[in-house]
Amino acid sequence: MDWIETKEVLRGPAALVMTPFHQDLSLNLEALTQNIRYMADAGLRRSRGFLVVPCGTGEYVSLTKDEHRRMVETAVRATDGTIPVVAGVGTCSYLDAIEMARTAQQAGACCVMIPAPFYYELDEEVFFNWYATLAQAVTIPIMVYDQVFRRASLGAGLRLQGIARLAEIPSLISFKYGGPAQHLDMIPALEQFAGRFAFIHGSPDFTSIISHMHGAYGFVSAPVTCWPAFELHYWDLLEAQQYHEAAKWQARIAPYTRLFSREGGWGQYLFAAAVIKATLEYVGLYGGPVRPPFYELTADQREKLFALLDSLAL
Repeated sequence: MDWIETKEVLRGPAALVMTPFHQDLSLNLEALTQNIRYMADAGLRRSRGFLVVPCGTGEYVSLTKDEHRRMVETAVRATDGTIPVVAGVGTCSYLDAIEMARTAQQAGACCVMIPAPFYYELDEEVFFNWYATLAQAVTIPIMVYDQVFRRASLGAGLRLQGIARLAEIPSLISFKYGGPAQHLDMIPALEQFAGRFAFIHGSPDFTSIISHMHGAYGFVSAPVTCWPAFELHYWDLLEAQQYHEAAKWQARIAPYTRLFSREGGWGQYLFAAAVIKATLEYVGLYGGPVRPPFYELTADQREKLFALLDSLAL
């Protein structure tokens, strides 16, 4: 596995691909294929976007290991080799993480995105041990997922010293990292380590512009699954260093992304999946239901969402 080559293709919008379910909550792999082809047809491609499938916002913690494997296999086939596939692996079991990473590699994923165990309180020593253990057990490149939104409650979040230790592990090639709550840590981390890791900005907000200024390779995006042309134009503005124009362009979508905030939005973290799935249906794709404990939009919320989308004219 060429870790350096893999790192270099992880550029552009990182599409947070939703897991489509039938009404009986079984996987709808035909819809997954269609939704991915929609992004490919719009111009998502190697070094200009990649897929994170399955992903946390896309309900990966609700999937069985067999469903996880089938999701990755379907995504790889749907891209026909044109778009890199990063397989999200969310589990507190290192044995399950190893198994899913290996099956994702066999299915054709170029990388796995793995958060630290999300049930336990962590410190940097435990954080390092998790990734060191996984890196010894698998050969597929790994994207570290530093879930900064957990820092206050569960002690997650890496400082510069912790990132420096992880930099000693060659197969750790990327970081999903950064956001509004972390921008003061984010800038020195990018300045020091942007040459070592492919940093993917971990929040769909204005700080993705700051990350790009300091060397980030890309940014996570749920909107790219629905409006790929919009997000690809935003990426082109970033790459051209037209940051003022990029900020104005991104401001157009702010009323939509605000729905996912805890202040002024509809709140619950994975409730975002219901909003994104409804948005997929707004543009003529298949979204489908969400699995418990989360729930679909109410009729009133759906009406308000579609009215907002009408007003944005994206």
